[in-house]
Amino acid sequence: MADEWQHLWLEVPRDDVEAVEDGLLAAGALSVTLEELGDEPVLEPQPGEAPLWAETRVVGLFTGDVSPAMIVGTLHGLLRPALLDRLGHAVFDEDDWVRRTQADFTAMPIGERLVIEPAWEDSAAPAGRLPIRLDPGLAFGTGKHETTRLCLEWLESEEITGQHWLDAGCGSGILAIAALRLGAAQVDGTDIDPQALTASRGNADLNDIDPSSLSLYLAEEYPADRQVDGLLANILAPTLIELAPMLSRHLKPGARFALSGILTHQADAVAAAWTAAGNEVTTFRELGDWALVAGRRPD
Repeated sequence: MADEWQHLWLEVPRDDVEAVEDGLLAAGALSVTLEELGDEPVLEPQPGEAPLWAETRVVGLFTGDVSPAMIVGTLHGLLRPALLDRLGHAVFDEDDWVRRTQADFTAMPIGERLVIEPAWEDSAAPAGRLPIRLDPGLAFGTGKHETTRLCLEWLESEEITGQHWLDAGCGSGILAIAALRLGAAQVDGTDIDPQALTASRGNADLNDIDPSSLSLYLAEEYPADRQVDGLLANILAPTLIELAPMLSRHLKPGARFALSGILTHQADAVAAAWTAAGNEVTTFRELGDWALVAGRRPD
């Protein structure tokens, strides 16, 4: 059963998610992911953050040789019984899992100059478009989500040739790779999740990016005195507000920035925080329920 896998999930209220995560891990889950229930347009939270959905599906990934009865027995000993009322289970083999993942991700033109291509497809990019080959793997960011698309469309409208940019919360590396494709000389990527750095480096290799042009750091290890010509940050609004002073210190005079991961009703609060940190907010864009806030550091 080495090539067989199983998911076991529980659908629970927001306040119980952490306990269920811990229970699934205690039962032997290799990983736990959170999925939205209903229609609340919120990104999956960063590791360690509370989910923002009122109702959440908490999904544990297990190898096929783990007894479902053992998993459920462990959960019965750790969780209040009502949490087990909405429990689901599915078994699948590795090939089916890969096919399902790949079916959800197809080539996507972005803006006027870019096209995102799945790494497993062998096709020529449309004439006049710069290809970004991507295997989303362990991290968020395929270009499909509105926040990523907003950042990419803004980025391609900017002149960044020869510049040094920072992708804060780099995820899959899609924004960093796009910046290099569009002419940046150097990009730094940071993330709180080591798996995101692994995904970013792997995707950079898929695109034949010179390793010396993309430097990757855990967020807490990024040099405090590093300053850049531009900043991209596709993370959640509360984090953008909290980090506004710190991230702003990395901006050279005249540097530009684009922020997303922001619901439309949160845009004013993000803009206010970045203005208070000494920046000029010049641009608001919306796509669906999501917004981008962009601006510059005064000269």
